[in-house]
This record gives sequence, structure tokens and C-alpha cells, in this order.
Amino acid sequence: MINKLNKRQTVTERNHIVYLYNMISPDNEEGYDLDTYFSDYYENRKNNKWLVVFVNDEKKAFDVEQFENDEELLKKYKTFKMFTKYERSSFSYWFAHWCSFQLCALNLGIWKFKYLFHDFEKPWMKLFMPYKKIQKWHRNHNSHHLEYGLIHGFDKIDWKALIIDWECSHLSKEQCPLDCREELENKLSDEKWKPYEKTIRDHIEPLLNKYFL
Repeated sequence: MINKLNKRQTVTERNHIVYLYNMISPDNEEGYDLDTYFSDYYENRKNNKWLVVFVNDEKKAFDVEQFENDEELLKKYKTFKMFTKYERSSFSYWFAHWCSFQLCALNLGIWKFKYLFHDFEKPWMKLFMPYKKIQKWHRNHNSHHLEYGLIHGFDKIDWKALIIDWECSHLSKEQCPLDCREELENKLSDEKWKPYEKTIRDHIEPLLNKYFL
């Protein structure tokens, strides 16, 4: 059986798809031809319980780690629930993101009372609006998004709330594996933000350095 694992490492490693391969009952439900690939490997290592397989789609190759038991595996890996792009409009997703936002703010020591209302309007607007429209409205009207700065001025952005939002996203969003510093580079690679790069960096980078992000 193959189960997808989540592992927080370098950006390059996060781009790999990671699978857990059970050597005791190696039925391949995902359709990867691992039995052929590991024919010799399997015969020589079949006393090990787990293989962790990195599927590199660009190189069409596999990288492998082996573990003899569950305890050894869990020391290095852990799985956690993350919401897909298609689940982001659900109440469950909103609550998970809200919790991760609060936890991140508390851990950084910059929590504010107003953060209790983070993204508060989203689940209620979903009752009568499609998520795409809610997302656009939300980014234009909430000061923890760069889009808010385009309309109201970048000096009006709550930059601390913005870095919290970016830093905590990987805890709940499958499509957002980057931390805040990486997300900054990701955003600035978009032509939309190129004209404002210096302004954005001047506001965000001192906060990243101050809070060791």
C-alpha cells in the first residue's frame, strides 16, 4: 500500500511527491510500477518494513529511504491533514486556517485581539457568493493582503498580519507549501508585483529578520 506523506524540508525536497511504501504488503494502489523498479532492491531489503519513496517527475526517477519499523519512520516523518484547493471554501478549512493563524501569531509573540476576527467574513459570504468572488473581495478589503495595498496604499497594510498569514499557510493548505520568506520570493517572481518590489521588501524583510523567519 502507498500513502502520501508530507515532509517539511528544503524547497527542492518539498517539490517532490513523497510516498510511503509498505514492504510487508506491497500492493500498489496508486499505479506506480514500483515492483519492477525495486525488483532487486525488494529481494535484498524485504526484511525492512517501510520504504519512503521520493517521486521526481522532472527526472522520472525515484529516491529511496528505508526504515525497519514504525518508530524509526515517525522520528523523521509525520503526516498531517491539509486541505486541497477545492476544499478551501469549506467551513472546516476556514477554521483550520484560523487556528493556525492564531497559533503562529502567538508563537511569534505578536498576537493582537483583532486577529480573533481573521478571515471572519469568508464562511458567511460563502452562503450566497461563489468562492472566487469572495476571494477577490477579501483580498481587496483586508489589510493582510498585498492587493489591499494597491487600492489603499502600502502604508495601510498590516504587515505583521501578512507575514503571519504567509507563514502559517502550509499548516492547512496543500497548495501553499512555502513559508513566509519563500512566499515573498514567490510573490515577487510575479510580474504583477515587480513594480512594487522595493516597497514590499522594505516592509517585509525587516520583520522576517526580526522574528527569525
